[in-house]
Amino acid sequence: MTTKLKRMAPSTRSSFITYAMVILVYALMQGMLSGGALTSSMRGMLVPVCAYIVMAVSLNLTVGVMGELSLGHAGFMSVGAFTAVIAAAALEGTITAGPVRLAVAMAVGGAAAGLVSLIVVVPVLRLRGDYLAIVTLAFGEIIKNIMNCVYV
Repeated sequence: MTTKLKRMAPSTRSSFITYAMVILVYALMQGMLSGGALTSSMRGMLVPVCAYIVMAVSLNLTVGVMGELSLGHAGFMSVGAFTAVIAAAALEGTITAGPVRLAVAMAVGGAAAGLVSLIVVVPVLRLRGDYLAIVTLAFGEIIKNIMNCVYV
């Protein structure tokens, strides 16, 4: 096994090791969840931790891979999250199976975040670098102010 790992390209080897670590942590967490080793407060913290992991991966793709500076990820994430929660609550009586309702709510939230991103993208399609960062930061602030006005 080690000779095959040494013959791989460095990026492939790094990806393989990363995937192996993710699978190991997933198996460890599943064992802890099913074995009752986690307290209820630890279980409650897993939801925001997973949400932050998803946001960190999306930010890594945008900034690290594409090379664009975007500061509005929290705005797009909150639009999708709030829409998904509203959709899940509305479908509670219609779809009784939890995983199906979750999948539908995630699809609705992703579609809503995509639609809102199209509204932002069309006027700023040709912007790059600092200007794109300023526009996305402004979008994040607009969403924050809308949420503060609606829920306060």
